[in-house]
Amino acid sequence: MGVVKSVLLRRVKWVVVGSAAIAATRFYYVQEMLAVLILFALLFGCIAAVVLFLFILDRAAEAMLGFVVLGAQLLVRYAHQRRAVSESR
Repeated sequence: MGVVKSVLLRRVKWVVVGSAAIAATRFYYVQEMLAVLILFALLFGCIAAVVLFLFILDRAAEAMLGFVVLGAQLLVRYAHQRRAVSESR
């Protein structure tokens, strides 16, 4: 009997809390604050997406720069080898 009573009290509590929340949204101030919260959340989400894009772009550029440096080193070695061969003639 105690378990049933406990479950019933929890349900009644959430019904009362839910009803109070619905009644609170009827007030203009609460509606205004919820609208501002949604706008700030959207703005923050957009800024976070831009920062994430720039971060990924930076990481990709860093990887590409590594490949370019390796290619340039190979090119310089090849040029030195060709120069050494042509100077000996």
